[in-house]
Amino acid sequence: MSSLWSVLQISFCKGAASLAHARTFLRRSGTHPLKITLLWDNLTWIKPNEIEHNCPMEEVSPSRQAIMAGIHLILLMQELYAHVHRWREFTLRTTSVVHTIQALSIMSSPSVHPASMLEKLHLQLVHNKEYAHHYIHEPSLFPGSAPPIRDLLLFGINCAWLSSSIFSSHVVNLRMHYEHDDFNPDHDTRTVLVSHLSCGLSKLQSLSLELEQDVGILEIDIQDLIALPQLRSLAIKSRAMAHWAVGFLRNVRMPNLRILTLDGVGTRPGPWDIEMLIEELARLTDPDIMKDPTRFLLELDELHLLHFSHCTDSALIHRQYKQMTTVKVLTLGPMGLDIRDKNIMLAKGLFPTPNGLGDLPLPGLRTLVVFDLPERLMRRLVRKRSPVAGPLEELYYCTSDPVEMDNRHVERFYSIYDAESYRYCGIVGRQWRLHEPEL
Repeated sequence: MSSLWSVLQISFCKGAASLAHARTFLRRSGTHPLKITLLWDNLTWIKPNEIEHNCPMEEVSPSRQAIMAGIHLILLMQELYAHVHRWREFTLRTTSVVHTIQALSIMSSPSVHPASMLEKLHLQLVHNKEYAHHYIHEPSLFPGSAPPIRDLLLFGINCAWLSSSIFSSHVVNLRMHYEHDDFNPDHDTRTVLVSHLSCGLSKLQSLSLELEQDVGILEIDIQDLIALPQLRSLAIKSRAMAHWAVGFLRNVRMPNLRILTLDGVGTRPGPWDIEMLIEELARLTDPDIMKDPTRFLLELDELHLLHFSHCTDSALIHRQYKQMTTVKVLTLGPMGLDIRDKNIMLAKGLFPTPNGLGDLPLPGLRTLVVFDLPERLMRRLVRKRSPVAGPLEELYYCTSDPVEMDNRHVERFYSIYDAESYRYCGIVGRQWRLHEPEL
């Protein structure tokens, strides 16, 4: 049965046997679509001075094992790339810049058959402070092809490796992780990124931008606002968020956005930094924005604010929350082990005012996830809100000890430990250990 041989996973541990292993699968899978995963991720191959043109410094010689692993990867990639027309999914996970470039260079070669079936492409250069740079004179991946990629992940891979044709109307999920702002004059990464986002991602539903840069993505001349009409989930993760996130929210039209995650990655932005973001969110949730036909009203179902430490005005927070009438899920935190009780101002904005229901912040809130907040303030918050808004359906509170909660204020209460992973997807996905619920 050829379908039994269509899922292929090979790691560097197989060494020279990896090529024979791949050939067996390629032969026995017949013409069946292929799902391929290559794991070339050995931490010992990371060299401290690997530089952007992908050659180790002279004083840092690669190990014999790393050299042989590179040879095996080249041979393996050549064998697999001859069947690129059968690729349905392709995942490459590496730790060495050199190995990454070797694999991507093969995928940038002309092929007799186009990559006409490729729906999932995950390219990951992990645990390495360097990145896989691309020069303007080099060919892009899959030349002459327009693969129908739906799920695209670029982790430590410069987006210039991909042509605009790959960022087509097929893409549904897109995640980009890129920690360098080394925009050289020959190839401006920002220009490439804006070009990709502007090329008609009409089906894009989930976008994650994990970028570190000191200038705005959209600080270049653009004729029209970028439109992402079907985008439902946006995650921005950056220590330098204040430099570019506000401009992104302001200049990208996302009328169907329902889930927004802002992750400061443990940074400590000052009042000016956080207030710029809050002011932009308050502007986007103000009904008066609809007077401008080029803009959109932000109507979120979920808002997740992670890793922020600030002392901004609670009145500004309250204004933003009051206008967010559709939000049902709110996450505050965490700060990290060395920063405690820094979500106080974000939490105080949730307190009701004497003006009644019409002035209630987040009137539709049903699930609250709270990290780094004093227990006394947390109890007071839910007690004050319940007479006006009714009891919360779910409250998740991070504490090392079980806490009892009055079910008149909270229908279901869960004491949770610190997040198992401080990555935003783990926190938003509620990947943590629970105490037994206290009713």
